[in-house]
Amino acid sequence: MLLDSHCHFDIILEDKKITEEDLIRSLKYNNIEYGVQVSIDAKGLEWSRDFVKRNYKNGLYYTLGIHPSSNADEASLEKLASFTGKEMEGKFNSLLLGIGECGLDFYRMKQSEDIQRRSFEYQIDLAKKHKLPLIIHLRDAMEEGIDLLKKKRAGHGIMHCFAGDSAAAKRVLDMGFMISFAGNVTYKNAVELHDAAAYVPLDRILIETDSPFLTPVPLRGKPNVPEYIKHTFKFIADLKKVPQSKLEDSVSENFRKLIRK
Repeated sequence: MLLDSHCHFDIILEDKKITEEDLIRSLKYNNIEYGVQVSIDAKGLEWSRDFVKRNYKNGLYYTLGIHPSSNADEASLEKLASFTGKEMEGKFNSLLLGIGECGLDFYRMKQSEDIQRRSFEYQIDLAKKHKLPLIIHLRDAMEEGIDLLKKKRAGHGIMHCFAGDSAAAKRVLDMGFMISFAGNVTYKNAVELHDAAAYVPLDRILIETDSPFLTPVPLRGKPNVPEYIKHTFKFIADLKKVPQSKLEDSVSENFRKLIRK
């Protein structure tokens, strides 16, 4: 069975060419056992929760967080904390997988570095308070992000859409995080990612689409959807020289370790 550890169903559905029913039907048809709706801003928290509550029988989970490119003013962070606290006490609290995606993005710089750091630290503290995994986004900020995580003694969660080589992967693994690879690992020139994906052991790896972004080869150029995860699984299995079934089993087991009972 396949899984998609990081997806933006809300953004996919902004393109009116596909319906929620179509998306859920596709998950079943393509043997996707688990999927995760990842929040990126304060206004999307309710949507993420409600979407998963409607569809949790199809193996869906959700996260609550504020992306480093999103507005992270005091009101937004307070809403995130309040909403998280309520959901942790709610009937469906086990559907909340973690906090994020949060982190640093020095490529886009849609928010200042100071705002990004404050938001990231706030969400690290929130995850630690509720003993939830962090879902981390680091773009052009690997050194700064790792240093901050070490400073805050954070070591539980997922380094999403990993963007480094095997040396960076070792540093992330040594802190205790799992590493998730997206469709860009299939790109011909992504040599450092190939190196990292070959290096990360089977008991610490996850795979994602980050859809509708980062569509894998051979479909690059099209909007990404969860069913395309099969191409990334095949690429990484070939890269690691293991049967795809073994990779699928390992990724599923790794994901289950993050689910709260």
